Amino acid sequence: MICKTTISRAFKRAYRGMVRARLRRRSAGSAGGQEQGVPPLLLAFGVSAALLLFYNVRLWQTIWQAWPGRSLEDYAFLGSLGLVLGALFFLLLQLAALPRIMKPVLAVLFLLAAATSWFTSSYGVMFDQTMIANIVETDRGEAGDLLSVPFLLHMLLLGVLPAALIFRVPLRWPGWRRELFLRAGGLVTCLVIIGLSGAFFFQDYASLVRNNRYLRHMINPTSPIYYSAKYFTEGERGRAGGGEIRRLAKTVRRGKGMGGPGKPLLFVVVVGETARAADFSLNGYERETNPELAALGVVSFKNAYSCGTSTAESLPCMFSAAGRGAYDRADAMRSENALDILKRADVDVLWVENNSGCKGVCARVETELPNAKTYPDLCTQAGCPDEVLVEALKRRVRTLKRDTVIVLHQMGSHGPAYYKRYPARFGIFAPVCSTVNLQSCSSDEIRNTYDNSIRYTDHVLAGVIGVLEYHRADADTALLYASDHGESLGEMGLYLHGLPYAFSPDVQRHIPFLLWISDGYAARLGVERAALSRRARLPATHDAIFHTILGALNVETELYDRALDLFAADAAEEKAAPQPGGHGA
Repeated sequence: MICKTTISRAFKRAYRGMVRARLRRRSAGSAGGQEQGVPPLLLAFGVSAALLLFYNVRLWQTIWQAWPGRSLEDYAFLGSLGLVLGALFFLLLQLAALPRIMKPVLAVLFLLAAATSWFTSSYGVMFDQTMIANIVETDRGEAGDLLSVPFLLHMLLLGVLPAALIFRVPLRWPGWRRELFLRAGGLVTCLVIIGLSGAFFFQDYASLVRNNRYLRHMINPTSPIYYSAKYFTEGERGRAGGGEIRRLAKTVRRGKGMGGPGKPLLFVVVVGETARAADFSLNGYERETNPELAALGVVSFKNAYSCGTSTAESLPCMFSAAGRGAYDRADAMRSENALDILKRADVDVLWVENNSGCKGVCARVETELPNAKTYPDLCTQAGCPDEVLVEALKRRVRTLKRDTVIVLHQMGSHGPAYYKRYPARFGIFAPVCSTVNLQSCSSDEIRNTYDNSIRYTDHVLAGVIGVLEYHRADADTALLYASDHGESLGEMGLYLHGLPYAFSPDVQRHIPFLLWISDGYAARLGVERAALSRRARLPATHDAIFHTILGALNVETELYDRALDLFAADAAEEKAAPQPGGHGA
């Protein structure tokens, strides 16, 4: 009995010992795993280094070109610049170094940085608030044109793969005292790096930043994050369609003889897309890109410039009373524009949209969106060619009874898929670039494709004028055409558009700007063609559009400036003429 009891007790002690040993092994294994894990600050440091080295290639290329010196001191300065940016990245990433949120935040950062690096390196894009507005307010068609196999491979390699690896990295979270000590040490180290760099290279930093302010728009991913936050917090999303708008014009009325019986006035405004003045033969371009317009007696303003370098910026500005000098996009979205004032003057207004939207300009007027259902002979599910605007005009003119302004918004030459912007019969210049990866095409191929789209715009505008001429017995007609901005086709390594205005090349701002008037309109509004031709030699900007539209319908308001009305050529000439004792305008 005693032996049996002794054996039982021994067995129990042995079993308990085995359990304790197993628990100790599990505990040791767990502790060992923690010891093998990566400290969160070390992961933040590694991500900072990766962002600096692999996702800011375009930034470093630009800095290398902008900083001409190649002495030992210059190399030391450029090295300190890398240390400063790395320290700033590390300081910001410390804020995300928290349990449960660190890995998701870093994964999203890699995806954002990968997308940003593709567009900065491939097209020379800079991410400011206007570019964020362009991204948010684009449509599926435009977004789809930017997708390509190289882009997807880039996103897979520099976005998806690093994001997936982040989730597989085991993290070791030390106690809060040790973590606080490590973070304090990291903070002090970063501040010392920044302080010493500023102390030794202050003049170099001041010179680089002062002469190249656009560099701040190229820092990836802080620039897109900062300007996205600014865009949404300032409420700049297209809210012009909702709520009350601010009335700018205290008085609005038509001039004498307007709005009564007789033939109505029809003024057509064609808003071009991404057309640049340099590729219009009307402006002296060596290629014949405007053969049809050249035969129709249009007046070309060869020295015309846009309000912005993107649709989101320029389009609201074109119809705003503010002018580029005082223009604020958020304020323009909350205020009445030229179309609102026309409606107050009892003028009919129609906006026909064949682009990615009117950016709030047409929010309070009648709008038509052509599609495959309404124009089955022209449109497909993928969209409509710009000739649909001619057909839309034909339909409206047949029922015209009152003074009317019709705005036709083109798809125009929107890139990078220039080859999609014209029917095959307009592929006059060859060979072409049949891909959105412009870097894979030669400069000649890009130029040929783009010029084919300009040739198609020439045909569309000629078609619009043809409709106006055909109905000259039914209405007195006139047309204004202006592109919203220009385009870079690889000059200086830049493609597309949207650079901050102050740093943008001339080709992104210098735009085609045309007027055409019927004989009936010229006689009725007292427009002298010779004076209009002289006015075309003077500079012009988008600022003129607001006042020209009001003048075209003889709308009287205190906001109207006759000197900016292109049809009132004599007023502009008087303003530009040298004054007695002065130096002229």
